[in-house]
Amino acid sequence: MTAHRPGGGEMRLGARGTGRADVLDDPLDDVRASFLRLAERFHPEEARGLDATFVIEVDGHHPMTVHVRGNRCLVSPGSSRVAGASLVASPATWVDLVEGRVDGIAAFLAGRLKITGDLNLAARFETLFRPTEHAARVVRTRETTIRGARIESTVAGRGTPVVLLHGLGATKVSFLPTLDGLADRYEVHALDLPGFGKSSKPLPTGRRYSMGWFADAVHGYLVANDLQDAHLVGNSMGGRIALETALRHPGSVRSVVGLGPAVGFDEYRLLGPLLRLTQSQWVGLMPAPMSRTMIEGLVRDLFYDPSRVPAANYEAAANDVLLAMRDPAHRLALLACARRLGSERARGKRAYWHRLAELATPSFWIFGTHDRLVSSRYAARVERILPAAQVEVWSEMGHVPQFEAPERTNTSLSTWFAGVDAGR
Repeated sequence: MTAHRPGGGEMRLGARGTGRADVLDDPLDDVRASFLRLAERFHPEEARGLDATFVIEVDGHHPMTVHVRGNRCLVSPGSSRVAGASLVASPATWVDLVEGRVDGIAAFLAGRLKITGDLNLAARFETLFRPTEHAARVVRTRETTIRGARIESTVAGRGTPVVLLHGLGATKVSFLPTLDGLADRYEVHALDLPGFGKSSKPLPTGRRYSMGWFADAVHGYLVANDLQDAHLVGNSMGGRIALETALRHPGSVRSVVGLGPAVGFDEYRLLGPLLRLTQSQWVGLMPAPMSRTMIEGLVRDLFYDPSRVPAANYEAAANDVLLAMRDPAHRLALLACARRLGSERARGKRAYWHRLAELATPSFWIFGTHDRLVSSRYAARVERILPAAQVEVWSEMGHVPQFEAPERTNTSLSTWFAGVDAGR
């Protein structure tokens, strides 16, 4: 079955919720019909040359494969061995997803939709089909080229722009709860930073993968997409990049928010000179054997209480990391970023803590008491250097509050944005 539709590349998500209120008389008949409707709603312009295969497994129904190649969508029975991503759902959940009555992001976060394979690719699946009359929110996949590097982003909502910057080794998928929670009030852009996710992965030469290089790329994205005066929200390394963007391009940044933000780490002070002299990132050309169990354990260590996240999501995250680590370009970017962060100068006029005092942009810093990567003790140092900043230490919180406490994070962000906007 193929379907073509001219027009824009947008997809609408329904409001978040638990699904349909009515009970399906024959859910399997609805499932079969849903695949026909899915092919008819295909958006060829949204695919933009994409070559991807998805396997859909609905409980009690034979697997179906959705092939997207260029401007064609083919739905066929059976399960493909070369699928980039697999989606597993109950009949009611799947039909609700197809009809736009339930938000696919919320369904995944709640454990109603199980994903294996490429999470970033799976997150794009819904955007490949035109919206239904039930849909209430527009989500788009956007590609922006900055100085020869292509940046892929997921965009949702309308209003004041909010740009989400992920951490080291992560992708825009790490901000799904924030994208979902803020898009009702803001125009939210979740970026794959260069080197990660679906964005370009240039070789780590010259100043590439330095925080200044990333900041210039983010600023280029803001300019290219006509995003004036945006709020920047960054997790871990993304927090460091958000700060650097505000320091280098203050006119483009309305406020900066750091969630477990990377800082000038005292722990690596003695290693800094060695890291600056060596080119250790090239070790990434060698394969990196890693087990799914080890990766899943590392992901769980990012949380104070891993039980706050559905167990299936850890498996999905581990699979996604293993897939990414097979790519030498990803490994090079990962190690180059780690080297840049570890080699930041501890003393001098261009050192992190000295430059931090130059920040004039309103800033909000959130640290977790049980963050194993960024110690909450840095909160006091930030407060001393930036007495006007809002600094909070959240008890019983790990490194990724946007996933461990999404509602609290979204509420805090919304309150912060409203306060900054009111004071302008």
